[in-house]
Amino acid sequence: MIEDMWAGVRERVLRLAGHPGAEKIFGARGHGFRLGPVLDEGELRALEADLGIGLPVEYRSFLRCVGGGGAGPDYGLMTPVSDDSGWQWRGVGLAYPGQPTTARFAGQPFVAEALQEELDSLETQEPERGAFASEDAFRRAYAAWDARYEELSDAQEAGAVFLSEQGCGYTSLLVMTGPHRGAIWEDLRPADGGIRPSGQNFAQWYRSWLERTEQQLQALPPAPEAPDRV
Repeated sequence: MIEDMWAGVRERVLRLAGHPGAEKIFGARGHGFRLGPVLDEGELRALEADLGIGLPVEYRSFLRCVGGGGAGPDYGLMTPVSDDSGWQWRGVGLAYPGQPTTARFAGQPFVAEALQEELDSLETQEPERGAFASEDAFRRAYAAWDARYEELSDAQEAGAVFLSEQGCGYTSLLVMTGPHRGAIWEDLRPADGGIRPSGQNFAQWYRSWLERTEQQLQALPPAPEAPDRV
């Protein structure tokens, strides 16, 4: 069963909080190795109803077996929660949450690749002052170009959840729709890198973080012994 991949993972994550040096792990200040409660089947079905599509299988089983959010790569995982406006992912218990994502937005088609091609083409068409007879004409053309660029850039986010804040504006996304469903993509737009695939699905991404964190903590030197009191 798919749940087998998460056997013992919740316990392993929670144990990390008591490990000497845990606070030295990158992102630990954001999540403290805490995990939120798991979601029950009724909550998962309600979330999927808002999403308009089933959750990626590995992520769904994580929510059911490990936790709704909290400890995870970088500054931790956003949590799906419900209120009067419907389901959305929010930074419950995180010191440095990413931006929230509504389920309805995450259920739209994910077309970041096609939009990136259009953005790359648009970049070559950036207006230059020398091509215009007046400053006013240049400013109007540039404003229209910039508005179209922002529109396409914002549209790249549709069909994915902002799942984890990396810092400095970089974010890890979980794709919810289309052929890349269940994959982790990285939002590198602050460095003009666009939205790019990480090469990992959710389970690979999370389990590799957990294994790497355990190895880092095991490699830390032991804490010095307290001196004997005279």
